[in-house]
Amino acid sequence: MGAEKPRPNLNDVARLAEVSAATVSRVLNQTAPVSAAVRERVLAVVSDLGYQASRTSAAFALRRDEAECLRILIGQSVSGIIACGSRLPPDELTTIRRHMDTPMVVINHCVDLPKVGCIMVDLETGVYRAARHLLDLNHTRIAFLPGPAASETSQRRRRGLEAALVEAGLALRPEWCPASFPDVDGGFQAMSAILALSPAQRPTAVITHNDLMALGVLHAIRTHHLHVPEDISVIGIDNIHMAAHANPPLTTLSPPKHRMGRMAMQMLKRLIDGKSAPDPGYTLVECPLIVRESTGLAPGSNGRHASERSGEAV
Repeated sequence: MGAEKPRPNLNDVARLAEVSAATVSRVLNQTAPVSAAVRERVLAVVSDLGYQASRTSAAFALRRDEAECLRILIGQSVSGIIACGSRLPPDELTTIRRHMDTPMVVINHCVDLPKVGCIMVDLETGVYRAARHLLDLNHTRIAFLPGPAASETSQRRRRGLEAALVEAGLALRPEWCPASFPDVDGGFQAMSAILALSPAQRPTAVITHNDLMALGVLHAIRTHHLHVPEDISVIGIDNIHMAAHANPPLTTLSPPKHRMGRMAMQMLKRLIDGKSAPDPGYTLVECPLIVRESTGLAPGSNGRHASERSGEAV
């Protein structure tokens, strides 16, 4: 009998995809941005080789291209899956689940399927608080950069903002919500379009889909020779590491990521042990607002709301 053919490893994938092993790891674990072309090439090689990541872990963390990743996992002996920030439509996820019975926890995406648990950040309440923060600073012209507007998480963000505006007798103007990709370039382009409006028609504050967009917004405002927060206040979402080191430091909503990771593993273990997911089908976690220097009084305002101190969670 001949020697058993060795299983393909990470370096084999990297060689055939003509990328580094680190890039393959980034694609599979979604730990850093990778271009769509490179990602597709790596995943194609993974599929052709039948490459399987180490099975010593009980779960894989998936963040983008989750449909392809889930199809790769079908038939593999993994104990469970954690899908982070899933953007799969419920019907597509349902179709994939028909071919796999692996326990699964989905973060920030609500689905009602057997052996699937969900953990949701309460972004609607979080953005409501962010909007109230701006209203307390006398802002009445508030823009919203929605990112993928059709996504469930984007819609929840928008509902929170609109609820706060309605309470204040205000409305969200369509020209202040340009469609945009949820990255730095998308934020820069969307904010540049808003700043093309006349000064009297511009918003004095903006809430972005995430912190990456907010970084692009800060750049666009500087490019137009305006200042944050003197001319425009900016709020992001995610509290990424760079948020505290932006110029100026970014006010942002801060999902409890470590807590959610622990909750996801606890929920996944429960499902692996044959227990049901918690009622009502998802767990909702609070998302506090971290106030930093990118928000301030609306132009022409005097005084300062007593509760707004830089670095305070509200």
